[in-house]
Amino acid sequence: MTADPRYNVLSILRDVAARVPDRPALVMEETSRRESRISFAGLWERIDRASVGLRRLGLQPGERAIVMIPMSIDLYVALLALLKIGVVAVFVDPWIGWRQIAAFAAFAEPRGYLGIPKSHLLRLLSGRLRGIPITVTTGSRLGPFPARHTLSDLEEEPGDGHVHPVLPDDPALITFTSGSSGEPKGANRTHGFLVAQHRALSAELPAEDGDVDMPMFPVFALNNLANGVSSVVPAMDFRRVDRVDAARVLRQMNANRVTTCTASPPFFDRLAERIAKAPGEAPHLRRLLTGGAPVSDAQLATWTRALPGPEILVAYGSTEAEPVAHLSAEERLEAASDIHLKSPGYCVGRPVERVRTKVIRIHPGPVELGEGGWTDWELPPGEVGELVVTGEHVCRDYYKNPQAVRENKIADVDGAVWHRMGDTGYFDGQGRFWIAGRVHSTIRRRGGLVHPQLVEQAARGVDPRIRRAAAVGLPVGEGDEKVVLVVESDAGEELKEEVIARLAAAGMPADEIVVTADPLPVDPRHNSKIDYRRLREQLENR
Repeated sequence: MTADPRYNVLSILRDVAARVPDRPALVMEETSRRESRISFAGLWERIDRASVGLRRLGLQPGERAIVMIPMSIDLYVALLALLKIGVVAVFVDPWIGWRQIAAFAAFAEPRGYLGIPKSHLLRLLSGRLRGIPITVTTGSRLGPFPARHTLSDLEEEPGDGHVHPVLPDDPALITFTSGSSGEPKGANRTHGFLVAQHRALSAELPAEDGDVDMPMFPVFALNNLANGVSSVVPAMDFRRVDRVDAARVLRQMNANRVTTCTASPPFFDRLAERIAKAPGEAPHLRRLLTGGAPVSDAQLATWTRALPGPEILVAYGSTEAEPVAHLSAEERLEAASDIHLKSPGYCVGRPVERVRTKVIRIHPGPVELGEGGWTDWELPPGEVGELVVTGEHVCRDYYKNPQAVRENKIADVDGAVWHRMGDTGYFDGQGRFWIAGRVHSTIRRRGGLVHPQLVEQAARGVDPRIRRAAAVGLPVGEGDEKVVLVVESDAGEELKEEVIARLAAAGMPADEIVVTADPLPVDPRHNSKIDYRRLREQLENR
């Protein structure tokens, strides 16, 4: 196979800009009274100019450049200009701690660094990043500070329209998936992967003519750009989703006639709270899409009451594989109401057409297929195990991290690379997957396995007094753990007896129950997922 510009994901955007040049591509609110927007033709022109500027500075195809710019027009100009000339963009999320940001960025061995002025302070304070030769700031500069060049400098000369030829397996984008272990785990998104992901998302979540989307996730804005759909960037601090100014976001939605919205659960929690108080501010949407963190049935019921018009979809996937499955809130609530199921877990729907799936036995270490192949690992429908997936839009490896590949990928005899989702669960008789927990949080109790999410679901029920619940295993002997259930609620000790009764009715164990008004630790990205490692440490240090 020969490298070709058509394999470069930027060729899709170039074609879209030619087809709908005047349509708004990105709209964002800078202040409550000022808004900036750019058309598809205008965005392509800026990308074209910036790419020529980056090449003028000496960046070469295959080299890596750090991108530390929050979701904005400047982000997509910088990011896509790099991809256009064949440079690998290393995107570092702002929710990661600054020490890990420095470690991850240095790990990528970059020759370029593009960021907002504040991000360059981190670069200047880090010995491993200070020597990067090509630095660009989105703001102004004073001499060499905070960077040697500005994004405006790069756009001074006309573009050339040239899209660098690549192969489908050439790296395009590296995104770090987790900082919990302190080791960088950069998902290697190739040009072929990005194109395949675009096709999968477009097939499963099709846009309608005239749609205007509000995406909270950068990857969905990228997909919008490839589809010619206008994106309105929500006015929020992406590091604190749980503190979204819902009134301001709703004004944005109504002013820009937003028809679809993609965001994490806390975002919609805030919107639903606001609409309950001010129903006249409700936007006219046709679809809500949520994901990135578990969604409870109680949340879906609340959103449905606040926003009865739009279709509400729950998506399931990960950085390495998105989309994997999705289903409507209606189907999810109907499935959960099945009287024959007691604490069945959370249904995420049927797998999308473009992925293949298997459920394998739970194993905390690397999985290597022996002579028996999948026969030694695969479980029948109905049995709880770990979900593994493969497909064109499933990342095959990680950047410079063979250990992460060994722990998270499985190669079969047919050459397919399977990704371990890390989620435990089972397929029901209708081919829907139900999540029961995570492999790393599975509790080994008295010779059996306890799945935390099933315990948590049984404990919560539909009790509005319980904000969160988390079940963790604490060691009580060699290879044995006790189940400690922590319930976040202001109800106090009187809640314990009710929780005990619910667990008994569902046949779920709990050796100790702790009721606390203090917030349980959650992930910094979505402010929604329980951080089981931190919670376990807190309990061990009591």
